[in-house]
Amino acid sequence: MLDFLNKLPILTKQNANELIVRSQAKLQRGAQAQKVFSGVFFHVWQWPQELYDGSQATFESISRADTVTILAFDQTGQVVMTKQSQPGFQQFWSMPGGIIDEGEDVWQAAKRELLEETGYQSEKWHFLFSGQMNGRIDWANFYLVAQDCTLVADKNLDAGEKIEVELLAWPDFTALLKKAEFRNSDFALWWWRQMAN
Repeated sequence: MLDFLNKLPILTKQNANELIVRSQAKLQRGAQAQKVFSGVFFHVWQWPQELYDGSQATFESISRADTVTILAFDQTGQVVMTKQSQPGFQQFWSMPGGIIDEGEDVWQAAKRELLEETGYQSEKWHFLFSGQMNGRIDWANFYLVAQDCTLVADKNLDAGEKIEVELLAWPDFTALLKKAEFRNSDFALWWWRQMAN
């Protein structure tokens, strides 16, 4: 079931920029796009768009900071998962991850988020894929794999996070992918597409 890991190159300082590729937004902003609103998380863009009959309409999209998500395995091969509560959300299961901070690259953000949310770190990383789930939101989520993770620290959580770390056997993890409380639906979709091939 985990044969796909053997096909992934190990990330190094030399190959990271080549391997970690950002997926493009599904809706490309026009050349005349202007930012018309900036909130805490989201920016709203508008631009004139020519339609097929030659008329024009105002198109709109949203952008936000990109994120990382980590498929982490401990040294026994169990998946490092989080059971989380955040204000305003129902409790959910999630792979470790979060927002890429300004000035960080994808791999740095993945290492930081894994350590902060779980206390685990890894010296063996792979890039899995990058995806965009929504047609009108420019928001890339980068998936990385961390193998042979070791527990090295206590969690260092934000004020808006309550996280329990759970270790799941691979069959239990794949069963969780089907449940509504599994937050990483883009990973679940990617996984089932892999299984179909």
